[in-house]
Amino acid sequence: MRVGIDATVLHGRFSGVENAVRGLLLGLAEIDRATEYVLFCGRQAPLAGPLPPNYRWHCLPFDAESKLRRIAFQQTGLPRLARALGLDALHGPAYVTPIAHTVPTIASIYDLMIFLYPALCAASNRLHYRLVLPRSAPLCRRVIVPSHAVARSVEDVLGIPRQRVVVAHLGVDPRFCPPGPNTDREAERDRLGLPRQYLLYVGNIEPKKGLDTLCRALAIARRDLGLAVPLVIAGKRAWGLPGLDGLIRDAGLGDAVLFTGYVPVEELPLLYALAEAFVFPSVYEGFGLPPIEAMACGAPVIASDAGALPEVTGDAVLRVPSGDARALAGAMRRLCDDRDLRACLSAKGLKQAARFSWRKHAEQVRNVYVEVTNGA
Repeated sequence: MRVGIDATVLHGRFSGVENAVRGLLLGLAEIDRATEYVLFCGRQAPLAGPLPPNYRWHCLPFDAESKLRRIAFQQTGLPRLARALGLDALHGPAYVTPIAHTVPTIASIYDLMIFLYPALCAASNRLHYRLVLPRSAPLCRRVIVPSHAVARSVEDVLGIPRQRVVVAHLGVDPRFCPPGPNTDREAERDRLGLPRQYLLYVGNIEPKKGLDTLCRALAIARRDLGLAVPLVIAGKRAWGLPGLDGLIRDAGLGDAVLFTGYVPVEELPLLYALAEAFVFPSVYEGFGLPPIEAMACGAPVIASDAGALPEVTGDAVLRVPSGDARALAGAMRRLCDDRDLRACLSAKGLKQAARFSWRKHAEQVRNVYVEVTNGA
């Protein structure tokens, strides 16, 4: 069996989808030494370290950071390469597969934000995915989704029959775990430039993440509930929140919000573990990797009820309605005050996070490859 995987999305600093593709590739490398994998990428292989001999990078003569070049390659060059290389199946693990193709295709679709909440999506993504997905996804032999919530959307919005939709929950990198017993937490806080106590958000800074609600909630908690714990926001600025700095300024939160910028994955486990609580007020999620990563590190979690978050986080979080700043303020105050509740959620979170692994995800995806190449 020879399978091609379009990994051109892997470039620069990884976040949600890139981390999902990376996790899949490393999970497959752990479990499968028989299938021949051809991994398409930009000019340079995007993952450090050797892969098993049955995996090979097929580097392309363009910079993968160029979105237009990637789109052109996916719809024109990739189907020709797939045919020339004799692939038995072609997997687009970042939403998109070629519309015109002769090799059986498989797509991973992580959410349908572009149809459900178009105003929360970048204009370029709205144009691209609204044009391509309704044409490419119905032609795929299988569509892999990270949650039952997304499965329902794929059926309802794209009209994909349920028997062709496979739910494969995403995983957690093993490096996300509680710090060892000999960790000097105070020294690590100082090294990372963190406050003694803090609430934490990790993720891209973009409209769908609910950061405006989070900042309004922090202002309410400080003004009305006497909360003195600051907020640390870790992540790269993506798009669409030019007013966030003004909101923080107008709410008098200038000394209560710390932006770290993008944090390398090597530092994230400590960032999670040292927090009083991890707060994830997203407007919509097809899965939600950061709250599961936080749980795996022992952090108690507050999460919204949006999209797949109830399915993925279960009863291991303090749940609040999406967009409800006052409810979120109360949850933050409660969790900072209640040591027993923090310990309870931490213990539940560790158990919940243990349900998810990239190995398990890769096993489910490989089963899809086998089914498709066998003509199912």
